[in-house]
Amino acid sequence: MKDYILLKDVTQENLQKSVTFLVNEMQIDVAEIYKNPKNSDFIITFPKGITNELFIFFYCALMAPDLANSKDLLGWFFANDDLTKPNAKGDDFGKFKSHLFSKRIMITPNGDEKENFHQYGIIETGVEIHFGMDGTYKTVKQTQLNYTQPIQYLSDYIKIDTIQKQEKVEAKGCFASILSVFGL
Repeated sequence: MKDYILLKDVTQENLQKSVTFLVNEMQIDVAEIYKNPKNSDFIITFPKGITNELFIFFYCALMAPDLANSKDLLGWFFANDDLTKPNAKGDDFGKFKSHLFSKRIMITPNGDEKENFHQYGIIETGVEIHFGMDGTYKTVKQTQLNYTQPIQYLSDYIKIDTIQKQEKVEAKGCFASILSVFGL
């Protein structure tokens, strides 16, 4: 598996509603939800891929009180190599020079509210990284976070939903003229 989020403290209905909303709002092509029937853990995957920036914002949105409201979630994604350099400080984690994605980051529910809110993660090499909700990031040499190896296969999980972004329908031609008559 490439990029995924593991949640342990949500209901299936609430998660499906939240993922549907986020997929449409963030214009993500597709997300899949899997469930472990033994312990009710859920996994969200992105089979067509997702940018580092969208992954981080999607992850953080799942913690919002008006969405999934999860506090027990971890996410793993392959980060752009510019993002994982030692002492990296960047203005925009959506724009990088490198086109390589060789290291995995585990993002955690840990964070702070200094200056702007930061979400914490740890690179598989043991380096801590802070993602600012304004799009900035920085690596920190010392960490108290522990990197957990991600699962490799979904053999213990059952796919329960595939959510695709909905195409926005625009009124065209004769139909648009009729709508304009009614002020719509």
